[in-house]
Amino acid sequence: MLECIDKKIENALNDKDIVNIMNHACKKFVNQLEQEDIYTCKLNALWKCFLNFKPEKKCKFTTYLTHIILFLIFRI
Repeated sequence: MLECIDKKIENALNDKDIVNIMNHACKKFVNQLEQEDIYTCKLNALWKCFLNFKPEKKCKFTTYLTHIILFLIFRI
């Protein structure tokens, strides 16, 4: 299962749409946080989304991803 999630994360990081959505969610914090911390939040958010996302709850993956990224950034 972990190899499957690793492959999904790798594919998501190569998908320009997902990368743009993650960058858009983080753009408010570029001047407040280090780039390393923001990148860590993005990767952790992708990991959590692939583990916990349930399409039957009628929420888009990108919306769920944005909420998780913001949650992780606010926790810093």
